[in-house]
Parts: sequence; C-alpha cells; structure tokens
Amino acid sequence: MADTNADKTILLLGATGYVGGTVLTKLLAMKVHPGIVTLVRDAEKAEKLKSFGAEPVVGPMSDTALLQRLASEADVIFSIANSDDMPAAKALLAGAKIRFEKTGKKTKFIHTSGGAVIADLTSMGTNSSSPIWDDLNLEQLATIRPEALHRDVDLEIIGADTAGYTNSYIVVPSLVWGLARTPLVDAGVQRSIKGILPFFIPSAIARGQGGFVGEGKNVVSTVEVHELADLFILLYNTISDPATIARAGHGHEGIYFAENGAVSVRQLAEFISRALVAEGRGKSVEATRFTEQELKDMFPVPFYATVLGADAKVTARRARETLGWKPKLSIEELSVSVEELTKNYLKAA
Repeated sequence: MADTNADKTILLLGATGYVGGTVLTKLLAMKVHPGIVTLVRDAEKAEKLKSFGAEPVVGPMSDTALLQRLASEADVIFSIANSDDMPAAKALLAGAKIRFEKTGKKTKFIHTSGGAVIADLTSMGTNSSSPIWDDLNLEQLATIRPEALHRDVDLEIIGADTAGYTNSYIVVPSLVWGLARTPLVDAGVQRSIKGILPFFIPSAIARGQGGFVGEGKNVVSTVEVHELADLFILLYNTISDPATIARAGHGHEGIYFAENGAVSVRQLAEFISRALVAEGRGKSVEATRFTEQELKDMFPVPFYATVLGADAKVTARRARETLGWKPKLSIEELSVSVEELTKNYLKAA
C-alpha cells in the first residue's frame, strides 16, 4: 500500500475515551503524521498528550464554533466521542462543508455509532429471535428505523455524504470488551474501560451473583477493544490510498459492523458469577434473574435495564471482505477478560 497518509490532517475526537484513546495510540504508533489534532477538556491531559505527539486543543465538545473551525481544517475526522451528540455532528459537518466550498476536497468522516441502532429493545431477555444484521445487505440496512438509538446522527452524517461534501464511514461496534492497555492509560489520560459491560459487574457484586433481565436469552455480538481499533486503522489506511479507496464504499454503503462472536446475556452473567465465587464473594457460579426491586434499585434509569435485555446480533462481513480485518479474540477470551475486570472492581471496592 502506498504511503499516502503523511500529508493528511487528522482531527480525532474522543482521545481520552476507551475506544478513541486506543485508536489514537495506534495512529500515533504509525509515525506518519506530524501531529494529530485532538480536542480535550482537561488542560493537564492536553499537556500529557503533547508528549505523545498529539496536538491537543483544550475545549469542550459543546463549543460548536471550535468544532466547526477544527473540522474545516481537517482532511480526515475520527468522531469517536459521543454517538448521540447531534450539535457536535452538525458542527463538524458544517466545518467539512466550509472546507469543501473552499478547496473542492471532500472530508473523510469516520464516525462511531453503536450496536443499539439495530437492537431489539422489546426482547427484555425473553428471546434471541431478532435478525442477524449484515452490513453488506443494503436492503436490510435500509430498514433500520429512523427513531432507533444513534440513527438520527448516523443519518445526518450519511446525508452530508449524499450532498457530496464528505465521504462518510460509520463504524458500528457491538458490545466492546477488554481492558484498554495503552501508554495513554498508563499516563492517566485515557479511561481503560467503558460501555455496557461495567453495568453488569457492580450490580453482580452487590447481589453476590451475576444477573440478567427476563430469562437472559437475549444474545449480543461482541468485539475486543484493540481489535476494534485495528478495524479503524484498516479503514483509515484503505480510504487514504487512491488505489484502495473505492473498495471501502461510503455513505449508505459505508456502514461497518464490528464483531467477532456472540454471547447470551445469561452466559455473560455466569462469567461474572464464576469470578465472584473464585474470589470468595459469590453465592453460586450460576446467574439469576434480576428481581423487579433490584432493577429499580440498581438501574434507576429504566432504559438501562431495557438495554441489558436487548437482543443485538450483527455480522461484520464488510470489514472482513473489503478491508481484510481478521479479529481473533472471541468468547473464550471474553470470559477471561470479564473475570479479570470483575476482580479489578472488587479490588477497587
């Protein structure tokens, strides 16, 4: 592949986050950029990011004027901060449009959505009968409901692609797992874990046993955080090379699911139960259903319980077949990671 990355100006949002920091670490390790612009709220973290070779700008995501200016100066945007931040998305797209009107160049816009966009939120743990979503099945993708979680921002970004001033690529991770292990984590810049998984563990510790909603029959696809970051890098390299950019697709044809295997939520809860028993803090290696009172006490926002009971299965054919993505870590490694994370929560408590 030709080295066409060196002259690209990158704006990366989410540098201190679980996924964003992992992607930034890999980009910096490529050492083909004089600097990658990042937006961070914390001045101290900004100084640390400088030492790693990034070009931090201090400011909040709510500063839409700043976002627009930064986007107007970027060849490539990695939006990995908040999949539901519509004002931020509009500001970034406005900046991309300004750049296009001045230069005639389309911004390559890589946005991070989430698996809830295709999730069956009515399952409540009672079944796993929802369809497996295929990112190469454009007819199926067209049926994603406009009101689905994350979908409004996704459609805004695809709309800019259709209007002709960006090429958009939307990465849709399933349940992301694994502790981020990066120099940014070691430096106190990046968080090492986030996502849905941490919702399960504190509640399990409190009840001494893993829990699930309904019957725990709902199934979720999963992806390890570093392998997810690999997908971002493969996508970036593919769209940066004129010889390969066409294979990536964009807009409606640029949606990339990220998964390597799937697990029932009951099974996931049992991984936690086993870890609690191994540490002398569990009642049983079995997992049990959350009672209605537990759901009220442990998940004061009712929607969280709905998400824990959702059925969400995808297949990442586009990443595998067009980018050559080859994730290796699946359910066996997930179980080990969940046990490690549970032990970490116990130590922290």
